[in-house]
This record gives sequence, structure tokens and C-alpha cells, in this order.
Amino acid sequence: MKKWIIIGAVLVVLGGLAGSGYLLLRSLGGSADDDMLIAEGAMDVGGAPIEVEMGGISSVMVLDAVVEAEPGESVKARNGGTVTHLWVADGAEVEEGAPILNVRVPNESAPEDGGSDDASAPATSEVTLYAPTSGTVSGLDDVLVGDVLEPGAEPAEVAPDVFRAVASIPANDLYRFYEDPEDIMLKIDRGPPADVCEFLSLGADGGADAGGETGGEDAGGGGGSELVCRVASDLRVFDGVQGKLSVTTGEAENVLVVPVTSVRGTAEEGEVVVVSGDGSEEVREVGLGVSDGSFVEVTDGLSVGDMIMDPVPLDPRFDVPDAGDDEEDLMEGEG
Repeated sequence: MKKWIIIGAVLVVLGGLAGSGYLLLRSLGGSADDDMLIAEGAMDVGGAPIEVEMGGISSVMVLDAVVEAEPGESVKARNGGTVTHLWVADGAEVEEGAPILNVRVPNESAPEDGGSDDASAPATSEVTLYAPTSGTVSGLDDVLVGDVLEPGAEPAEVAPDVFRAVASIPANDLYRFYEDPEDIMLKIDRGPPADVCEFLSLGADGGADAGGETGGEDAGGGGGSELVCRVASDLRVFDGVQGKLSVTTGEAENVLVVPVTSVRGTAEEGEVVVVSGDGSEEVREVGLGVSDGSFVEVTDGLSVGDMIMDPVPLDPRFDVPDAGDDEEDLMEGEG
């Protein structure tokens, strides 16, 4: 009984190789003409012609997101100096341009050792450091009157009381972004109802413009990007809460649409197999636009009423039998 199982498994494998017309004939040493026949045989997967039609597409992605407090801006003491006065306490709410602290710095016009014509010039002057933006002051707990600040020191920070949502995008999914997304909704897990989230940036670490920069950690090869949007001011959130972003990455109305299964490729360019009235087939390059994962817009190369194969025949350069898999199947049959 075991012998018949083994023989049956071998026949199935040989039948698969012969049907593909690739590995079996290649091993027998075919000519260049034979290679063309082999490729045609490998492409045949039993698709059926379908008609190209007009339609609409809306590409929507749902991404895991984390809410973060908006980073603040530093109060900088460019020339350093000695702290002489604190105008506000740590945690104070201030408007942009409000005084934060004073520092005493050497006066550049003061006389140097050795004398000067302007002996009345003071040796130091007092400088006020102001809030670079509106928000909450932090960092002043560690600052005291009399402290000496080095040039370039940042004794305080002012952070706006706003939040942003950050979502990681695997690098390959960047093909789904056809323009800066204008329609983004944020829903907090176990939180308030979803609300609009205003687009801020798309790029590496959320700091580059849209258009395919890489960064992040979500993709298999370490590539990816971050989508960042501004949380609505009336949506109650906290730093670190999690949720989801529903992002409309592209829309197209009254355009040519075909199933993605009928195209080799899903972004910018692709190939389809056009079937003519006499049944002959032609591989044709097409331009591609918006895709929702099920259908894709065709921007060039096809017309309404054209007939194409769906699913598209396999590409023999990639979709060929794997001898390693066949050997594993044989081993399982022997077991």
C-alpha cells in the first residue's frame, strides 16, 4: 500500500511539471524556440476574458496609531549668562512672547582691562528670554537665581497643549499614497467617538514630506514611514493612548477600473493580457492609478469594452514550480 502512495505522489509531481512546460522541458535541453513555447505554457492558468468598464475607486487604509504630546520649543540662552530673575514657575501657561527668565551677560561695549574712552559703560547687561510659542512651561524646576548658564543652554521648554497621532506604515504600502491624504479619522481604543485628524506629514520619523521617504520599523526590512496628524482640540486624549487611523489615500471617479487580479503590478505601471475578437492574446503595458486592493484604476493603455484575461496569466519569469517544494511533498508522501 505504501508503495502505491509513493508512486502516486511521483506521478502528481511529474504531471505538474509537464503542465507548466518549464522545468521538465528545460532539463531536456530545449532550443530558443522551445523556450518561447515553454513560457507560453507556463503563463496559462485558465483565466477568462472580462470587459474593461468605467467606475470609481476610494483607497482607504486603517493603521494602528499612538497619540503623542506635541513636542515643545526650547527657551535658549544663546550667550549664556547668570540667572537673575524667574518670571514664571514650572508648569505655568504662557502665551508666545511672554517673559520666562532674565540672565545677566557681559556687555560687549564695556571697557576691557587697560582702559577705554567710555569708562562709564556697564560691565554687564540684563537680557530677557521669551517664550518661543504658547503652551506650558517645563524645566524651570532645575533653575535657580544665581545659576550660571553656558552659551547655548536651554533652561526651559514651552510645549503647546495639543496632541498628534502617529502611525507606522510599511514601506511597500507607501505605493498606496497617491497624494497628501486630506481625509483622516482617528478613533481611540475604548475612548470617545472618532474625529477628524488633520494631516501634518508623511515620511521618515514623521519629519519628511509625502512621497515615499523611508524610516520607521514596521516593514520586514526595517524600512517604512510615519504618518502624523493633528488630533482635534476637542477630542479628549492622553499622551500614549492607542487607536486607529482611517486614511483615504486616494480617490478617482468615472475612470477605467479592472480587478487587481487581472494586472501584473499594482503601482504606476503594469501588464495585462488583451484578448482580441479572434481569440488571440496580446501582452500590453498599462498605466495604473488608484487602487483599493481589489480594483485598480487604468490611466493608459486600455479603452472601455476591451477584453482582458482575469486572472492574468502567471509571469513565467517568477511563477514557476519550486523543485524544493516538490521534494518536500514527496517526503511527506513517503511518510
